[in-house]
Amino acid sequence: MLKLVFVCLFLSTHVFAGMTPEALELWKKRDNKESLVACLKLLEATPRDLETLAYLTRGYFLLGDAYTSDDDEKLKTFEKAKKSGEEGMSLNPQFKSLKEKDMGQAINALSIQEIDVLYWSAAALGKWAKANGVMSSLRFKGQILSMVKKVEDLKADYFYAAVDRYMGGYYAIAPGIAGGDMKKSKERFLRAMKNAPENLGTKVFYAEVYLTKEDEEKEFEKVLNEVLAAPNGPEEIAPENIMDKRKAQDLLKRKKELF
Repeated sequence: MLKLVFVCLFLSTHVFAGMTPEALELWKKRDNKESLVACLKLLEATPRDLETLAYLTRGYFLLGDAYTSDDDEKLKTFEKAKKSGEEGMSLNPQFKSLKEKDMGQAINALSIQEIDVLYWSAAALGKWAKANGVMSSLRFKGQILSMVKKVEDLKADYFYAAVDRYMGGYYAIAPGIAGGDMKKSKERFLRAMKNAPENLGTKVFYAEVYLTKEDEEKEFEKVLNEVLAAPNGPEEIAPENIMDKRKAQDLLKRKKELF
């Protein structure tokens, strides 16, 4: 009973302070770069509880992925996402005590409570490693896959089939020596599209990394035009879908150089 009371007190006082109304309004408009940057600035000045750190991790990931073109700036932005995510995961005492000794065990110690910082940290680490070069990708491959696998274990359908979407991209991008497998890539992408069709990012990613590699130009054009014709989807991911429609338009403009 005392243990339960302690846990409840911990959750109420340490974890979910929440965003300010002003930051939340800016977050809702994150399909606009200026709004996202302003939101992140407000969050940086907010007490660093788990919820705030989850928004910072996801927000810096979005900023680096959707709005940053300069390679050095991308690295810096994904680094901020990584640091926010690790800070959030480190609010779990077991993770904090184990991370320097055994990152695999530390990741396994995480709970559903940390799933947001866990997933967006993995996404940011993957982007950071890719931008930093092939050696970084190989070096952090095991950690990234452990993080994504833990998300899958905690909640297989997390964030509109995020795990299947991530692994579809991983299998398409990774060289064979690092586990790349185009058959597995397609299976994961198709499952993500079936289970969460409202997330347009899956189709855009599928077109970008799978269909281009398989030289399926007609399907590439068809899939991206479906994205452009689709509704923006539920409020929770409408801003991301708007951003993904921009990516779809850009990919279609670059079709000749991609095939």
